[in-house]
Amino acid sequence: MDALWYLHEQDFFSGLNAEKKAFISHSKKRSIKRNVYLFSQGEAGDSVFYLESGEVRISRLTPHGKESIVFIRHAGELFGLAEAIGGVARTCSAQAISACRLYEIQRMELEELLSRHWALSRRVMEVLGGRLRYLGEQLGNLMSCDVTTRLSRLLFYLSCYKQMDPEVWNASDAIPVKLTQEQMASMIGSCQQTVSAVLKQFEMEGLIRVSRNRREIIILKPVSLV
Repeated sequence: MDALWYLHEQDFFSGLNAEKKAFISHSKKRSIKRNVYLFSQGEAGDSVFYLESGEVRISRLTPHGKESIVFIRHAGELFGLAEAIGGVARTCSAQAISACRLYEIQRMELEELLSRHWALSRRVMEVLGGRLRYLGEQLGNLMSCDVTTRLSRLLFYLSCYKQMDPEVWNASDAIPVKLTQEQMASMIGSCQQTVSAVLKQFEMEGLIRVSRNRREIIILKPVSLV
């Protein structure tokens, strides 16, 4: 589970106040409505986004037209990095799953900032390295873990974004997760019916509570999921 903790990205600019000001001064602020696409698979990767608020789904289409969710990006994160730095086409699509406020910087502007700010360049390398480790672990999970294990690890990973330490978890730290069963199934390589059955099992074990009125899952015991 090391990769899950390494991927627990807090604010990308944590401890980099001067670099954040420089980034924002070279960026365009945007407000995006829910379900709007920021970019699509196959488009030119010529910009990077800093998410100030909201959530964004990073996904890609298989050759058979099925959507596979790769990441959920949260407030404080950068995304679109790999393609912009490499100057290649987008391998995934990015869609707002809630109303978002973000900053978009063009590739040339970002390269200039990276050349002038070593701390910013190092942070980019750390983030990309962590994401690569996460994808490697996800591939390993698909090859060696059953659906129950894959889903429990996904829920634990999502709980990390609430900035809490599982070692000091208490009942007041219940964490809401607003992903559909279809989205979770896409992220772990399963189907909605199987995910539904496993969630019912977790609920019976007291690990989660499914709030059907609010259409969310409440994680009650993150530590017990791993």
